Amino acid sequence: MTDTALRIKNPSVTLYAFHLCQDLSQELGQLRQDADQLWQQCAQLSETFGIPELKSFPEKLKSYRSQTAITSRYLELLPDNGRLTYTPPLHIAGSGLKLDVYPVKIHDTYAIDITLYYQNVTVPVGQFSRLNPQGCLLASNIQASLGQTLVLYGEPVGTPEEDRKLANACVDAFFQGTDQKPQFMASGQLFGSPIFAYDNGKEKPTEQCHLLVWLNRHPETLKLVEKTSLSFFNLLCCRSKILFAYNEARWCYGKTRELYGQLEQEVKGFKELPRERETRLEQLKQKLTQMPSQTFDYAGYLRDMEDHKTAIATNAENYDYWLKKIRESSLKDDNIEFLEYFLNQRTKLFQRQIQVNLNYLKPGQQLFDQMLGSIRGIVETEQAQQEKRLERWIASVGIGLGVSGISSQTAAKPVESIITQLYPKQSLDCPKAGVTPCLSYSVVFVLFHVGVGAIAGLIVYRIINRGGK
Repeated sequence: MTDTALRIKNPSVTLYAFHLCQDLSQELGQLRQDADQLWQQCAQLSETFGIPELKSFPEKLKSYRSQTAITSRYLELLPDNGRLTYTPPLHIAGSGLKLDVYPVKIHDTYAIDITLYYQNVTVPVGQFSRLNPQGCLLASNIQASLGQTLVLYGEPVGTPEEDRKLANACVDAFFQGTDQKPQFMASGQLFGSPIFAYDNGKEKPTEQCHLLVWLNRHPETLKLVEKTSLSFFNLLCCRSKILFAYNEARWCYGKTRELYGQLEQEVKGFKELPRERETRLEQLKQKLTQMPSQTFDYAGYLRDMEDHKTAIATNAENYDYWLKKIRESSLKDDNIEFLEYFLNQRTKLFQRQIQVNLNYLKPGQQLFDQMLGSIRGIVETEQAQQEKRLERWIASVGIGLGVSGISSQTAAKPVESIITQLYPKQSLDCPKAGVTPCLSYSVVFVLFHVGVGAIAGLIVYRIINRGGK
C-alpha cells in the first residue's frame, strides 16, 4: 500500500502548549506582563480556521479568571467542563471537524490543550495537512515560552506491520509546506497501542518540535487516555519546564563565559598598568567603577544557573510522579521506555552538564572578587600616599612660615650687616635715610627671613619623609 493510499479513522491533533505566567522575582499571585501571550496567539488561530468566535477566547478567560484563586495548583480557567468547542466552516477542513480549547493554570504556568479532530470519518493520511495549515500549530507560531508537544492520533485502517510507515506518513502530511519536520526518535506502546516519538533536537522552546504519533489499536486505549489525561498533561508540562530550565542555564553559561573572557583581559591589563603614578591611579579608578557591575552580573548568572538546576531537579521529581500515575493504568505489554529515557538519561545529563559548567566558572567569581579587592587596595594606598605627601608638604610649609615669623621678630643684625656691606656709605636710620635705603632694607629683610623659613621647612620635610619611610 502506497503512502497516498494509506487511510486513518477519526484523526486528530492535540497541541499541548505551556507558557510561564509567574516567576520568582514577582510577588505571590502577581502575573508576568506577557502572561496572556499564549491566549493571544491561540486566538489568532481564529483566522486560520475561520472561527470568529475563537478570537474572543481571551476575554472569556479574563471574566472567569477574576472569580478564581490565582494561586491554585491546578486551575481550570473556563466554567462547566473547562472546554470550549468550535466548528470550522466546511471549506476550511471539510465536514466533521471540531476544535476544542481547554486552558488551565498549572502552578506558575498557563497551559492549553487545543484539539482538532474528525468524528466518525475515515480519511486519507494526507488529511493531516488540513489540521496544520501554514504550520499554524508549530512552536515558531504559538511562541509558548516553555515549549509545546504535538500529539497526532488516529485509528489505523491497515495492518500493524504498516504502523511505522503510517506514522511517518502522518508526520509528512502534517508538516507539508514547512521546513520544520522532526526526525523519528523512538517507539513504544501505551495503553495497548503503538506510539512513535519525533523530535528536532532544538533547545530553544520556540524552536523545539516534539511530536508523538499514537495509533489506537486496542479497545481500552481511549478509556485509559481519558482516565490519565490529567497525568499526561502534567507530565508534558514537567518535560517542557525541564527543557526550558536547561536552555536558560545554557544561556546563562554563555553570558558568564563572555564575562570570564573579559576578566582574563582585565587580569592581563592589570599586569601592564603604566608606571606613571597619576595615569595608573586614573586607570585603576576606572576599573574600580566598571568591575563591581561585572562582578555582580557574574554572580547573578551563577545564581541563576543554580536556580535552573534546582528547577530541573524539582520538575524531574514531578515528572516521575506523573509517570508512575500513567504506569498504574498501563497494560501488561506496554512499553514506555521513551518516556522513562527522558527522565533517566536526558534529565540527569542536563543536571550533570550544569554542575560541570558551575565547577568551571565558580573560580572566576573568586578571581573577580580578589582582583576587585586588589584594585581597591592599590587605589586606597595610592590615595593615602598622596594625602600623606600633601600633609607633609602642608606641615613643612607651616613650620617654615613659623620659623620665618620667629626669625623676623629677632634682632635684624644679619640684615643690617648685609645692607652695610652692599651700601657702606648709606645710613640705615629710617625714615631719615631716605626711601631707597629703607626700601632696600625692607626687601632684604623679608627675603632673608623667608629664606630662613624655606630652609627650615625643607629640612623638616626631608626629616618627615625619612621618618615616614
